[in-house]
Amino acid sequence: ELEGKSSYMKQVLAERETYATMIEDLKPQLSNFAPTDMHQVLAFTIEVERRLGLLCDERMVLKGFEGWPEKKVECLREVVARHNELNRIASGWDPYGDAWRPKANVIAELENVMGKFEASSSTVEWYMREKDTLNRQYIAQKIPFDWNLVKLARESSVTLARYSMSLVLDAYGRLDPTDVGKQAGAVRQQLRCAMQTAFKFAFRCHQFAGGFDSEAKSLFASLKARLEELEEANP
Repeated sequence: ELEGKSSYMKQVLAERETYATMIEDLKPQLSNFAPTDMHQVLAFTIEVERRLGLLCDERMVLKGFEGWPEKKVECLREVVARHNELNRIASGWDPYGDAWRPKANVIAELENVMGKFEASSSTVEWYMREKDTLNRQYIAQKIPFDWNLVKLARESSVTLARYSMSLVLDAYGRLDPTDVGKQAGAVRQQLRCAMQTAFKFAFRCHQFAGGFDSEAKSLFASLKARLEELEEANP
């Protein structure tokens, strides 16, 4: 064990010597880095990570360098991680994107939509609550953050609402009004429940996003009207 530790420390000390010039060069670059947008943050952080990735044990190697701007590096990493997280949420809420995997039927797909919303909505709400606190931390390190990503995520919930309402309205439009069999009645009842669920979900997205666009408003009104028709036909 002692031999192993000795070998490990020899490597750490050797890397402090090998990468000393690189690390000393990075110190002022990090300390003076004052980007104006996220593109600069992302590009610079990628380069910093590439260099630090050469070290066998980043923490131990850097302990040998006085004045290493650890808080700046932590801030850069946090900002990039949060940027990526919000981008993943927005893209994950895009039912028309390449990554979306639709389910086989309307009810399963509606559950899929709501499940995706439930999985990430609390994270977006956390960003909304913590914006001022996080912003102060980032400003202290001269690092900007694109808060439009939070707005984009909220707007993406409206896309989910539009999609879910279109889903059930399209299914309603495919119903055959002349089919009065027992099986058709069961299908209508299932669809009625799905439409009610979609209506409630859409309203929740409306509250979450802070409003609807014109298309979502139109779909919401159409869904409300169809539900009222069903209520009148099957009280």
